[in-house]
Amino acid sequence: MVPVKRYAARAGAGLGALALVAGGVLWFGGGYDRWSSGRVLTQACDGVLPADEVRSVLGDRHLKAGKNTSEGSLDDTTTSLRVVCGVSRDVDADAGEYPGDGSVRVTVSGVPTLDHEDRAYESLYPSVRSALPPTPLGQGWNGVFSTGGSRGAEAKATTSVLLDCAAGPGDLLVTVEAEVGGYLDDTPLDDPRRRTAFARIATATAANASRTWNCDADLGTPLSTVALPVNEDEYVALADAEGTCSGISARGKAVVRAWESERGTAPFEQCVLGGADGHTVYTLVAQYGPYAESELHVLTTGSGTRNPVEAGQRAGVLPDGSYWTTADCPGGGEPALFRLVRYDDKAEGGGAGRAHALSALKVFAERSAAAHHCSEPAAPTHTDAP
Repeated sequence: MVPVKRYAARAGAGLGALALVAGGVLWFGGGYDRWSSGRVLTQACDGVLPADEVRSVLGDRHLKAGKNTSEGSLDDTTTSLRVVCGVSRDVDADAGEYPGDGSVRVTVSGVPTLDHEDRAYESLYPSVRSALPPTPLGQGWNGVFSTGGSRGAEAKATTSVLLDCAAGPGDLLVTVEAEVGGYLDDTPLDDPRRRTAFARIATATAANASRTWNCDADLGTPLSTVALPVNEDEYVALADAEGTCSGISARGKAVVRAWESERGTAPFEQCVLGGADGHTVYTLVAQYGPYAESELHVLTTGSGTRNPVEAGQRAGVLPDGSYWTTADCPGGGEPALFRLVRYDDKAEGGGAGRAHALSALKVFAERSAAAHHCSEPAAPTHTDAP
């Protein structure tokens, strides 16, 4: 008969061996890596990062957390809500099969920013980086999708979603910058499945953020597809423009081409005008909500001895020769801001060119403001007087 103690020792050794085997299977089978990545995703950004949507872009292994910061709340009267987090692939050679570069950076911002003085010379919110017009998300979402590169296996995109909170005095802006590259990511953003997967990170994060911070905003429907932003080969004759460039007249051969997106109610809109040679002449930009607030913050705080925009001004010209105007919008927040940026000092061509540029800004601003139910913009002017 085997002594009880010896039997117990053998049983314990057997269980220990099984645990070691199970642990080995978990480790070498990738289970531990997936479990570790799962922890990274659930702990990032105060728990509002959508794990499944991020996995669809970065995969479910080799993930590591970036810097995670959190401050304020929607109910705070002194410090605005600002939550920033990042998740990226671990490309350490010891991590196993090289998965290629990949990262997702998320920023959740309370709107408006309450502590302007703490950010005197920086942007209040992440910007929409797009040389050509971004595309509105649509499908009930107030946001835009822009690309920063999609050739070969490299894909970069920024998706921004603005939520109109039903509760409290503030709103929420969710911005997601996603970037992937490598032989495991050989599908470009020309594929609607790829760019829709990118954009869904932002809409799912926005939905989670609305619940987490008691925003209670009306949400859009799950994204079925996202249009590809216009590229440099997709221009139309200015006379045929039907979106953000509609209604603007041509000027000889100097201004005849248009790059545009659909007109909607997105918080950031753009129209690019070019000459017969294909070169950009003007870019027209409409900014609402946080984007108008951020740009006006930069223009009114300025740098050096003179601010380019003085208090009380409604329209004027900036030091670089850009024209701007504003319009009041529902809600009583920052006015909408409209700008015409020149890309060529010779583009105006004297008085006739100046008149055309001011007319282009006037038409662009009026049509955009009307679509957003804002007041008629102030008349653009080439002087800097209030």
